[in-house]
Amino acid sequence: MAVTAAQIATYLDNIYLAQSLYMDKLVRRDKRGDVEIFSDRAIAAVLNCYIKIITDYFSQPVYSGGLFLDTYNFYDAEEAQEIVFRINKICDTNYFLDI
Repeated sequence: MAVTAAQIATYLDNIYLAQSLYMDKLVRRDKRGDVEIFSDRAIAAVLNCYIKIITDYFSQPVYSGGLFLDTYNFYDAEEAQEIVFRINKICDTNYFLDI
């Protein structure tokens, strides 16, 4: 559990970019007329929810000695790590934090 405000900001920037790239690919496929993108649209909706959850997780940070504390969060560190893993899986990225 050793993550700083700078690491959180960098992580959030990275996943916002990954989300944007995923959505760009989906929109391009839709514009080309791909007919089998229903499941990809559902995955995009789930991705948006995961991004919202992890953003909210870090939105009201409490720090002790410069390190993030998850004491006052709805999710615990293990659940947040699971969401980070799922975002990486959907976006085909490798962004992790030591929460």
